[in-house]
Amino acid sequence: MADIQPKTKPFYWVHIILIVLTLQSCTMVKVSVSDQRNPIPQTLKLNEILTITTWGAIKVNTSDFFPSSFQIVCNGHVSYIDPVEVDPSEKADVIYITHAHPDHYSPSTIANLAKPETQFICAKGVAKKLLKQGYNVTAVVPGDVIELNGTHIEAVPAYNTKTVFLWFKAHPKSKQNVGFILDFGQGLRLYHAGDTDAIPEMNKIRDISVALVPIGGDNLTMNIDEAAQIVNGIQPEQVIPMHYELGNKADLTKFKTLVEDGIKVTTLD
Repeated sequence: MADIQPKTKPFYWVHIILIVLTLQSCTMVKVSVSDQRNPIPQTLKLNEILTITTWGAIKVNTSDFFPSSFQIVCNGHVSYIDPVEVDPSEKADVIYITHAHPDHYSPSTIANLAKPETQFICAKGVAKKLLKQGYNVTAVVPGDVIELNGTHIEAVPAYNTKTVFLWFKAHPKSKQNVGFILDFGQGLRLYHAGDTDAIPEMNKIRDISVALVPIGGDNLTMNIDEAAQIVNGIQPEQVIPMHYELGNKADLTKFKTLVEDGIKVTTLD
């Protein structure tokens, strides 16, 4: 990860983009591979049956950014969460999508990953788009529970409590965006928070092996302090920070210092 000086002013372009997204027009958002991407995919092997892989940084318009896109391989089943600009060589058995913003939902990436039998588990706003394309889709809202390929899947709330600009929220509760808890059995439970602030519903989440949590702040997601507080409450065995601007190593260092001893912080950028 390149060492860029910490940002000193708000990301006004993000504010503008999210207002446009709120009005359901994404035409001015361009997502591509960042030239700061680590050329080697980073993989975390939790044990003999479960691995988590990221292909690293993307560019959203002019911003280089570590996304919320991960491949999860468990017991031979290949899943992706919010895949954007990832290697399509391993086709998906399941694709999970938390919401419809273009740094989480990429039709072109999905087309490259999907095979005829691929199953989609996604927020209802994304489900409408995918159903029109003929995919095998299950729409979920917070609180829904599904069993699939031996995995117990729980959709959990993900929303903003803070506004981005005036009264606009990037991820309003009314959209029913989701995070996911994936229980693979044998004590392996993964929590992907999606894009969210620190919200009361998180206080009920427990027994997590690895938590993937956003730390970027800017009234788009939890900031470093809020994310650390949530992680310390959930008490996962391990946490992977996601959804943050590249270059501010001080943020990652601070996050690690705020997370309690006994919880391993792993960065995969």
